[in-house]
Amino acid sequence: MVENRDQRTLDTRRADADYRSFPSFADWLGRTNVDTGRWERYSSLLQERTDLTPELLARAREVAKRAAAVDTGAIEGLYDVDRGFTFTVAMQMATWESQLDAKGHRVRSIIEAQLGAYDFVLDFATRAVPIAEAWIRALHEVMCKGQETYSVSTEVGTQEQPLPLGRYKVLPNHVLKNDGVTHSYAPVDQVPSEMHRLCLEVESPDFASAHPVQQAAYIHYALVVIHPFADGNGRVARALASVYTYRAISVPLVMLAEHRLEYYDSLSAADDGDYQRFVDFVLARTLDSIQLVSETLKAAGVPAPIEAARGLKQVYLTRGGFTHTEVDAAGYRLFDAFVAEVQRQASALHTGELVIACIGVQTAATPQSDRYRLPVTGGPRLAMIQLRTSPPASAELTREVTLEVPRDSGKEDDIVLRSAATGELFGARVTEAQPALTGTVQLRLAIFVHGLLGQAIADITKSASKVLRQNGY
Repeated sequence: MVENRDQRTLDTRRADADYRSFPSFADWLGRTNVDTGRWERYSSLLQERTDLTPELLARAREVAKRAAAVDTGAIEGLYDVDRGFTFTVAMQMATWESQLDAKGHRVRSIIEAQLGAYDFVLDFATRAVPIAEAWIRALHEVMCKGQETYSVSTEVGTQEQPLPLGRYKVLPNHVLKNDGVTHSYAPVDQVPSEMHRLCLEVESPDFASAHPVQQAAYIHYALVVIHPFADGNGRVARALASVYTYRAISVPLVMLAEHRLEYYDSLSAADDGDYQRFVDFVLARTLDSIQLVSETLKAAGVPAPIEAARGLKQVYLTRGGFTHTEVDAAGYRLFDAFVAEVQRQASALHTGELVIACIGVQTAATPQSDRYRLPVTGGPRLAMIQLRTSPPASAELTREVTLEVPRDSGKEDDIVLRSAATGELFGARVTEAQPALTGTVQLRLAIFVHGLLGQAIADITKSASKVLRQNGY
């Protein structure tokens, strides 16, 4: 036992000595940049919705905030989620409380604490005050209050110990990676000075004038480098990053559990000095967040034969390097997911008064823009959503949604689902549906269907009421 304790002490001293502090913000700023063109293009999605009331905008941002809060614990493996669960809790559907209960008391407590923490962050972000150590400790207390214990590696094995809330670590929390190499975090005695330096960095004029993505990425990275708390550092870091996206565009930084590997890989790259990769990752997630909010508001010569064959293959490629078959397949994948999502949501709406059916058929339609075409490899697609009310208020209503794909698809071009009744579009980049739909698209699609069905039910309700009046009821 004494020998094990002595070895652990030696290992801790070595890990402490290997700790590399986080960079200054000046260094970070000099080695990173933000694609402001993409930022402005996506930010305009929110600016275009100025016709909406503050209440609707607040509701859309609430959905994004809750999605971020639900998945932040799943990123760390505290529990598992799927898109249906995230959607239900984020949208506060009728069953969200019962679905949360089904996860068990421990998971429910953790998620509820995380929801409260993002409210805590939003309240702070609306005030023009600098981030201080005391506030970060308070955020940790709010974020982790649903977690009673954490795992500690001791000379007698792994033990569960009470998690100290809102207090810096008193034991080392270096991590032994799968390759046998120890990843060093700040030694216990250096945490106060490192946290003090971090707060000074984010109060600097350079930081204040920097792009919000660089701000968010920097404070997130610096905090996980320090790892000041016994547990919950990643959750606190992701919430801290949201302070700056909230202040810039009133949108939280949404990272879903599906982003886990890319997230950790980009942090690892930053440890090796490639800060740009993590900034790019944060930018991509911020743009996802903007889209999520926006969707809630709406959705030569004679060649050799081998060279000739290569040339023929190029004829079948679009600007983005996709074959037309791949573009069509991505479109069918989105269309099938739409039909399935309508059926899923409709199944919960069937009552004695209302029946909803949705089928996909191969009826041709005419695209509304020359930029789009109908898919050809498997035929065109039309989704027919049929609503019917029971007697004596017998009424019927049909909504048609067509699938259109870009003619010469680039990587950033959208596949669209177009509502014939309203002209409303749901768009997803080909890269978001090839080779599979991303979780973000599925979540946005669920929100799009939610709005489509809500409006259709409201319309058939008017028709049913008219029928009753005409028949003297």
